[in-house]
Amino acid sequence: MTALVTDIVSATGQLEAAILDVTAAVPTVFISSKSMKEKAKLLPQALVEQYPELSSIERELRGVFEACSHAIDRKSVNPVVAKAAIAIAEEYRQVIGELKRKN
Repeated sequence: MTALVTDIVSATGQLEAAILDVTAAVPTVFISSKSMKEKAKLLPQALVEQYPELSSIERELRGVFEACSHAIDRKSVNPVVAKAAIAIAEEYRQVIGELKRKN
């Protein structure tokens, strides 16, 4: 089970880095002072502010960060939830990477 928590944290961290890379958000503010619960609200919002066409995925992005937060808090996660969150995080990391290549 610990491996799943590590995997979801890693996938979420990569998604966070991708969002910070394509937005005007100040990375040090998010990294140093925000809990994962706060990031769940702020990171998707920062992405949608910069790319309104991604508003349809904002809720799913929040869900990924919230799943990670729950996994960290509980030090465990339902395997189905973990795999889904990891898959969504990877899919949207690729979508965000495409945005960067276009700009």
